[in-house]
Amino acid sequence: MRLGENIRKLREERGFTQQQLADKMYVSRQTVCRWENGSRCPDLIMAKKLADEFDVTMDDLISEEDMREYDRFAGSERFEAFRNKRHFLELQKKILAFLQTLGGVYLSIGLLLRVHFHMRIPTWGILLGIIVVIAAFIAYYWTCKKMEE
Repeated sequence: MRLGENIRKLREERGFTQQQLADKMYVSRQTVCRWENGSRCPDLIMAKKLADEFDVTMDDLISEEDMREYDRFAGSERFEAFRNKRHFLELQKKILAFLQTLGGVYLSIGLLLRVHFHMRIPTWGILLGIIVVIAAFIAYYWTCKKMEE
């Protein structure tokens, strides 16, 4: 696991010394040194605080692949493209989660009306649902296009 290396790289990128990071995390400098050399690992709560301090996700803090990509692009003009791609991937995840939630709510309301009240969904409800789904798919398509650029 490259957690220690990732902590060191992120700390150095932000211009922190081990002591400065230790002060921010309310631990000793030796603790930060042990994290970086791999003899100790931060607990889950401390890893979350580190990720927040470095403005990265927990996956980024722990993952080897993301940090390799990060290292490859850091310091170049392609770095911004890499960050934008990650931003649009997160946006796509949020749009898909929204669509999934919307579908579940819509299905639940439809079943509730049909089973308990022996009613159908009104036409305006269907049209509103279709409009919202189309808008979400357009946003998803837009993020796909932005990622390709």
